[in-house]
Amino acid sequence: MKSNIVLILIYTVIAGLIAALGSPIPGTSLLLTGLEVFMIVHLAKRNHFEFSLQAIGFTATAIWGVSTILKDTAIELLKIIPGPGWLAGVVVAVVFVFFLGILANLYFRK
Repeated sequence: MKSNIVLILIYTVIAGLIAALGSPIPGTSLLLTGLEVFMIVHLAKRNHFEFSLQAIGFTATAIWGVSTILKDTAIELLKIIPGPGWLAGVVVAVVFVFFLGILANLYFRK
């Protein structure tokens, strides 16, 4: 369990870097969605949970849909204010990836 938390924190830091470097660039949230899917598949494998290619596709689609609605809306609204808005976008990305990782880890531990 502890090593999975470290793994989630690593993905969270990567998400923060992607969000920070890509803040002024539109569309970088797609990179975050890819990172989130990769994290979930990684956590599933570490917990001996088998994903079929179809399940990975379904998971990716579901995460993309939910994260697009929540994360992208928040980030785009915050980017209206350059500087502080970009920083807020980083915070939103980091918090979203961290809690998604925690929830996925709890699900796969069952």
